[in-house]
Amino acid sequence: MQKLIEKLKSTFFNKKFIGFCLIGIVNTFNTAFFSWLAHLKLQENVSAHIGYFISLTINYILNSTIVFKNKLSLKKYFKFLISYIPNYIIYSLVSLLTINILKMDQFWATVLAIAAGAPITFVIIKLYAFGNKKS
Repeated sequence: MQKLIEKLKSTFFNKKFIGFCLIGIVNTFNTAFFSWLAHLKLQENVSAHIGYFISLTINYILNSTIVFKNKLSLKKYFKFLISYIPNYIIYSLVSLLTINILKMDQFWATVLAIAAGAPITFVIIKLYAFGNKKS
């Protein structure tokens, strides 16, 4: 049990995770803003996904250059996008629940949906998208 606790501490209590979370805060508001902007012309559920995908590119650029100190590349961008599939599933389910069932405001529903998947996403992008393994 002690080894598990130490592993969790080393994974989530470090500069990279804190940087990821800070960029995640910026990205959460980017997603909410772009979702809101799309909502002016489109249905709420559609606009939530448009906002998510626009902000995902901004998220890749910030995480790549600031947190993981990697040069931008198309290969890493695609790995980053693949890494976000679990996050996207969580985001979609939480958005569906909060917007359609709980009738939450679009902005706060988006904030909650993004926060729900952050820890899982960090581990995946750390290991897969920005890992040092050659593929």
